[in-house]
Amino acid sequence: MMATTRSQIETLDPATLTLTLSLDVGLYPRDVLYAAAYVFLDRAYVLLDRQESRFIVHLRAKRPLDEPTLQAMAGEFENELLAQALRHQVVDANQRIIEDVVAVAIAGAAGDVEGTGDTGLEGAPLIDPRDPEDGFVADPLGIARPWEPDKQGTE
Repeated sequence: MMATTRSQIETLDPATLTLTLSLDVGLYPRDVLYAAAYVFLDRAYVLLDRQESRFIVHLRAKRPLDEPTLQAMAGEFENELLAQALRHQVVDANQRIIEDVVAVAIAGAAGDVEGTGDTGLEGAPLIDPRDPEDGFVADPLGIARPWEPDKQGTE
């Protein structure tokens, strides 16, 4: 028996609405598999398993489907795996930037952006809470008014 390094449909049974896929564990990290399975929770019950060097994905549709639709679901699951793998790579590649942006945002919200290093945000806070015309305090368009009707003269 030749070992396969791709995903494949192991079983497909329209009578029981079930589909079983197997994936080589080297294709996708476990986090990617979990993320793809999560996306399918609205359409199918998902059971993840591992047998030797393969991940086994059991999908059971939540509504009646015919065989071509079940096969399409297998393809959609594989597409979702690819999308989640790309997201995983983007996050890994940009982790430092993401952490820096979050740190500056938290520091700015706290009014402490001094000494943030090479971000160019040294100096005064982004919003001066003492200035009523700065940031969220000013409301020139009256957007912050309550949207409930005024009940003072209506009774």
